[in-house]
Amino acid sequence: MRILSCNTVVVGAGAAGLNAADELKRMGVDVLLVTDSLIGGTSRNAGSDKQTYYKLSMAGGMSESVGQLAGSFYVGGGMHGDHAHAMTALSARSFMKLALLGVPFPHNEWGEFVGYQTDHDASQRATSAGPYTSKLMCECLMESVKSRGVRMEEGLKLLSVLKDESGAAAGLLMHNGREYVAVNARNVILCTGGAAMAYGKIVFPEKQMGASGAAIRAGAAANNLCYWQYGLASIKVRWNVSGSYQQALPCYTDGTDEFLAPSFRDKQDMMDSVFLKGYQWPFDARKIAGSSRVDQAVAALNAKGGKAYMDFTREPAGGAMTELGDEARQYLINCGALQDKPIDRLNAINRKAIEFYWDHGIDLYKEPLEVAVCAQHSNGGILIDEWWRTTIDGLYAAGECAGAFGMYRPGGSALNETQVGSLRASQHIAAHTGKLPARTEEEFLAAAGCALEKEIALFDCPGDADKARRLLADRRLEMDKIAGAMRSVTGMKALKAQIEKDLTECVAAGDPVLTAEVIDTLTMQKTMLSSMICQAQYAGVAGHGFSDREVMENAPDASAFAFETRDGETKAVELRPLPEGGGWFETVWKKYLNGEVFG
Repeated sequence: MRILSCNTVVVGAGAAGLNAADELKRMGVDVLLVTDSLIGGTSRNAGSDKQTYYKLSMAGGMSESVGQLAGSFYVGGGMHGDHAHAMTALSARSFMKLALLGVPFPHNEWGEFVGYQTDHDASQRATSAGPYTSKLMCECLMESVKSRGVRMEEGLKLLSVLKDESGAAAGLLMHNGREYVAVNARNVILCTGGAAMAYGKIVFPEKQMGASGAAIRAGAAANNLCYWQYGLASIKVRWNVSGSYQQALPCYTDGTDEFLAPSFRDKQDMMDSVFLKGYQWPFDARKIAGSSRVDQAVAALNAKGGKAYMDFTREPAGGAMTELGDEARQYLINCGALQDKPIDRLNAINRKAIEFYWDHGIDLYKEPLEVAVCAQHSNGGILIDEWWRTTIDGLYAAGECAGAFGMYRPGGSALNETQVGSLRASQHIAAHTGKLPARTEEEFLAAAGCALEKEIALFDCPGDADKARRLLADRRLEMDKIAGAMRSVTGMKALKAQIEKDLTECVAAGDPVLTAEVIDTLTMQKTMLSSMICQAQYAGVAGHGFSDREVMENAPDASAFAFETRDGETKAVELRPLPEGGGWFETVWKKYLNGEVFG
């Protein structure tokens, strides 16, 4: 077994992990970046027709302030005020860092970073560098990380978070496919992404798995794992079919016949709803009588064993433009997209949306695109405080694995959080324990040796790999059916009981890496189900999920709570309010000089 030593280890090489490593190194902290792949994960491999970065407004004459943007986060419900305020206060700083590193966010001739309106926002704060915004972020951050000389180790799979006798984080147990690798660290920042392994139908890239189960097994609490985003995505190539793909008004077919019409009042209702799906891409329980009927129709077809396609070669029956509302019609006029076929309208609106599929072997001019309602993003994750600290001392979480959001969030705000959360965690570490040298190997083994031996024994257990893979496939299929966009409380309770049984009987796979996938998957599924069942007692509407109702009598408004899961049990917790912010300059200056602003 190898031992790697550092002050702080960052796990994950996506937008959050790279920024954490970059900021820690800049602030003089001995940092090590570890990852299973430098080019895997969601940040490197995910996007949409116009992947959005949500930020403080920086153009035009609109009224804007930190307080206003924080309010836009907070009003979505289920989100702690200090998280909303922090993500707002550091928005401009984080965005400008990316722009200065070379991410090509468009600006006008005056240098204003103009914006557009995204889902769940009433302003024009969104911007984009194209379909691959997060990939471009990673490429620019990687150059900065390399230029600073950050140590990196690739090919390591996270198995466990190790703790010392006091219960604080002491490092990690990892595996490189050949041997165990222990990381001796005073601080750990998890930037491992969302729990993609929990579902079967996902938009997450194939290499994105997530590893939050390691933190939860170590005793970290979870937050709001009831809140996920689900949306229409292509199957052959995992890609969100939002924005331009819907606004081009494609024909929805089962391979032969159109199938949307029975879900809508009339032709205009149907076409307007497809158009609005572009803006309102995620499934939304509040729009169960609106644009989310498109998702429902696709899901219903899939549930009957059918396949759903968006066909850009075929005009919807009777013509998409014959009955269309004013908003959709004016948008298409503005885009010069009044052509007679969806593919020609898409070409007029956003040619890059077509080129993406060309680059991945699909010609939208010739073939329909198979789609399904898939899990795309977790708004919850590991419970964090205002400095992105978990409930375990020395363990931080940033990016999608951090439970920073609530029921709803403006589209593109996740990219902002990767930068803000990683910066907040790095600032706190640098101000407190960041200057301490790494423990010696002897000190590390004395502090975490017992935990290390116990975890290695768990992952060394013999097992049946094929049985383990079948178990994972079965549990993911069940999660798709009863704990996705449409949820069954009765079904979730039964599945949770079964998974708890699995965890006591069926975790060994005969290979440490596969065993870790089984344990992590089942741990996250169990924790998610606990959160979803509790949330369903407060409301049938669950943000981007819809539960058959099992609501308490006189249940309070679910949006006023966060749903925290500790030791397997979920409770509703009142939200922390929005901070006042601001302050008298001289007072803030004094606190800053004394380091008091870093908690």
